[in-house]
Amino acid sequence: MTSTPPAGADIEIIDRNPSGTRDVLVPSAVRINGIEVPIPQDAKIRINDLSADEFVTVTLTLFARRITIAAEGDLT
Repeated sequence: MTSTPPAGADIEIIDRNPSGTRDVLVPSAVRINGIEVPIPQDAKIRINDLSADEFVTVTLTLFARRITIAAEGDLT
């Protein structure tokens, strides 16, 4: 039995108000697989250990309208 490697999500962290006067980007929008998700204004986004041969992990806080925790067969 062979398993396929997990496919990671496409994460875009966007600064919509870039200023030439600051040295860092300030995230104002986040997209996951092309869909913008709402984030708190003061949210911290952590990007862990960038490496060419491994997946990158991202930790972020976002607003959720609904959270469902269930076995896959129970989702409707």
